[in-house]
Amino acid sequence: MRRLDEQGADALVHISEPVNKFPDFVRYSVQRLKTLCPAPGKVKIAGALCRAGLHLGATTVGRILKAPPRPTPRKASTITDRVVTAKQPNHVWHIDLTTVPTGGGFRAAWLPCAVPQRWPFCWWLAVIIDHHSRRAMGFAVCPGRPNSLAVRVFIGTAIARANTTPKHFICDKGSIFWWAAFKR
Repeated sequence: MRRLDEQGADALVHISEPVNKFPDFVRYSVQRLKTLCPAPGKVKIAGALCRAGLHLGATTVGRILKAPPRPTPRKASTITDRVVTAKQPNHVWHIDLTTVPTGGGFRAAWLPCAVPQRWPFCWWLAVIIDHHSRRAMGFAVCPGRPNSLAVRVFIGTAIARANTTPKHFICDKGSIFWWAAFKR
């Protein structure tokens, strides 16, 4: 207290940020949960996050929901925007994978309700779409997550059925599509 009396409040050691402040991703997670699922209240959201391992009080969730959302900073794109426009049928194809739940449906993605994303809980579906005609060029159903070889065989079958090869193939950067053999 003597130091405070002699030099004022600036003489005290200050931390730049409060110790009990949650990181921004917690605020973003709570606000996105409320946006995507507007029905649950602050207690239900706090309970769901608690089951996922993030312990927040209902009052903290309520305070986060009342605060206006912070804009997310956008990074400058280092890659030039590449736009591919389909000019005729079989010019641009798109492939993607998804899961389709069976009659039992999906469970929560965390323990103890976690179930593997494979049969008998769901099927994996691979679909190829032609961008110009919006036609499904082929589909494949797998009991488990397909590997890169299975996807390449599926693409080869779709190319053989269509009797043509697309000039551009659009896919995400999933681990299945990010192999040197797939890129060839």
